[in-house]
Amino acid sequence: MLDFSDPHIWWYLTRASAMIAWVLLTLTVVWGVLLKTRILRGADNPEWLKVIHRYLSGLALVMILIHIGTLLLDDFIDFGPADVLVPFASSFEPFALALGILAFYLLLAVSLSALASRWLPERVWKGIHYASYGAVALVAFHSGLVGTDVGTPWYTAISLILITTTVLVAIVRVVIAGRARPTPRKSTSMSPTATPLAVPAGGGTFLARVVDRNNHSAEIAEFILTPVDSSLELDWEAGSHLTLHLPDGMERQYSLAGDPAEQNTLVLAVLNTGGVGGGSEWIHKNLSAGDTIVCDIPRNHFPLKPAPRYQFVASGIGITALRSMLASLPPTRTWSLLYIGQSATRMVFVEQLVRDYGEKVTIWDTSVRGTRPLLENIIDPLAEVYACGSETLLASIEQNVAPRRLHIERFAPRQRVPSSTRDHFTVITEQSGVDITVTKNESLLDALQAAGLPLEGSCKRGVCGSCEVRVLAGTPDHLDSVMSDADKDELGIMYPCVSRSRTSTLTLEL
Repeated sequence: MLDFSDPHIWWYLTRASAMIAWVLLTLTVVWGVLLKTRILRGADNPEWLKVIHRYLSGLALVMILIHIGTLLLDDFIDFGPADVLVPFASSFEPFALALGILAFYLLLAVSLSALASRWLPERVWKGIHYASYGAVALVAFHSGLVGTDVGTPWYTAISLILITTTVLVAIVRVVIAGRARPTPRKSTSMSPTATPLAVPAGGGTFLARVVDRNNHSAEIAEFILTPVDSSLELDWEAGSHLTLHLPDGMERQYSLAGDPAEQNTLVLAVLNTGGVGGGSEWIHKNLSAGDTIVCDIPRNHFPLKPAPRYQFVASGIGITALRSMLASLPPTRTWSLLYIGQSATRMVFVEQLVRDYGEKVTIWDTSVRGTRPLLENIIDPLAEVYACGSETLLASIEQNVAPRRLHIERFAPRQRVPSSTRDHFTVITEQSGVDITVTKNESLLDALQAAGLPLEGSCKRGVCGSCEVRVLAGTPDHLDSVMSDADKDELGIMYPCVSRSRTSTLTLEL
């Protein structure tokens, strides 16, 4: 038991908290690189591993705060707040202390930006996140220049282990960032996109090259894309989708069906819906190996959350949204897949799924079985259920699965009736200082864009989630199909392409 009457107690706590913080910071960096390389994919899915990563980094920050607090309480050196919080304010080892203080502020910025990553531009918070490498380096120099234990055998041994580990991990990270990308095949046909397209202004797009194309049937084609800029890090996760910018101005979203471990290998399976002039029709006729196309950075509104047990249900081309989830799960995780299709010609990846996962996969071809499955007899009552496919399938699943454990992605919007009959409402934009009146005959997104606000909009049907905005005050009338209304209210967001307001005013963070 700690004896706080001992005058040396704060000195002991200062030494212990500093060493523990350094160890935790090193583990955080190591864990982050392991997440990036997916070396730990056999242990669990990325969401679980991210929780551990956040826990380690948060605990390291707590230990640093304890270290600072105990320095203030230690009577050996009469430190004041400025000495431990302002660089070069202390007369005791000013340079060494300044390094530690700068490391603390860098780690604080990393932690805060990670918490706010949903509302920060991706390049911003990722750039700040990389500062953690610099913070660990500063901690190493700080620890080596100050302290009563510097030079002792045990301290030297631990320091060498931590510094060597950090250097090796940094080298691994650099190698990963510069590793070779897939080599595209030469195109067998000259298509309209054979000449690289101009990338639209803004940091949310990139140019991708079609590495390969595989026609699974007359209706379904598989495309493998990779960024033209091999240094680009997409950092996408299971459940993400990719927006393609077609030359005629159309934008189409397709789920990424590959393994998230292969970050720059983007696998799409596109069903040709047969609509004349439609996006899938153009893609099937014109996109071939060797061509380039403009894409948005992958987005994810259908993440795979931590759970001990999963059940996946797909129909038709809906399997694409779930295939990346299956690839991200370890072999020991308990899960099953029910894949339903009207006929084998409208199903894709069947052979690979059966080959890779065996009895965990049930293929239900209704043209062979003669009927659709009775979901009430099949749904696992203990599992988190992830479903994607036709509206008929999703409506049936919603009747048989409790909302708290159901996760759905729709390719087409639900028919939703507004709960408010307001002819108009006012939008207050906090940061821009502009008040906008939205009339009955215009969408909220159109009104915001007409006012000159730089807000994206892709599908404009309430499906893709690209127009997401944060709600600060007022009550939105959710009419989209991106996620459940409860989840949107919990996150404080809305999708203005189709949604409106229940209240006379709505304050948005723009």
